[in-house]
Amino acid sequence: MLDRLIRSLANQETAALFEISLVVVDNDTTGPARELAKRLSDELSLDITYGIEPEHTIPAVRNHALRLARGNYIGIIDDDEFAPSNWLLTLYRAIRTFDVDGALGPALPFFEQRPPNWLLKARLCDPPLHRTGTLLQWMYCFTNNNLVKRTVFDEHDLRFDERFKTGGSDQDFFRRAIALGYRFVAVQEAPVYEIVGPTRWTRTYWLKRALVNGFNARKYASGDMSKVSQTAVALKSMAALAAYAFAAPLCACFGHHRLMQCSEKGCYHLSRACATFGIELWNKRDF
Repeated sequence: MLDRLIRSLANQETAALFEISLVVVDNDTTGPARELAKRLSDELSLDITYGIEPEHTIPAVRNHALRLARGNYIGIIDDDEFAPSNWLLTLYRAIRTFDVDGALGPALPFFEQRPPNWLLKARLCDPPLHRTGTLLQWMYCFTNNNLVKRTVFDEHDLRFDERFKTGGSDQDFFRRAIALGYRFVAVQEAPVYEIVGPTRWTRTYWLKRALVNGFNARKYASGDMSKVSQTAVALKSMAALAAYAFAAPLCACFGHHRLMQCSEKGCYHLSRACATFGIELWNKRDF
């Protein structure tokens, strides 16, 4: 997948408005991507900087990449994605057009084989979509498809919080950035495509993911909330959990995809409620 990604970045249009350099950070001390990065750098005449981050967490990798990046705009994309040739150019023009600090596009699912019907019907892979130019709230900001001015990171020494070991550090980052006055817009015309392989076609994958996301959602919201607000959020999640548990048998009557939608939301609220008491139901990113 990294090979496909880098080749898609080598084909980016620039309209002579900017130059591109790449940073690849391996999260494996044995450096399995080193040879690939070197080979593609030579083959495609790409400026690729390669690094290894031994701390096996997502925010540590992101921060390592920021330390190596040299551009005054930082684009971030995941290694299981690939980009159309106009991706960066579209995001760059959006930043200039809307006079904002960053632009974010959707990560659309890409299936190389047909997945189970229940997964397609449940639409669990579909990202939220916003009209181009919409100012985004932090809960809709992710690092799987964005271009951000370097000043956003440097003016206040903003980095990804490495306490978010299993996920959520991107939303936490944008929450703090937006609180400082930075603005980010949605750009529907700048999608990337996320490869959704068979390992993500299982019920277990989506339920584990919901457990992790529920805990992290509670974690990055707690810093700005009073004790009363935290209690209210926990009670809301408990009420939602009871509602989804009650609705599950009924949802099952309308198809497995409805049951999975209900179960995924129930797991999210279960984890979020447990987080109020410091209980983390799934504490590793093994999915």
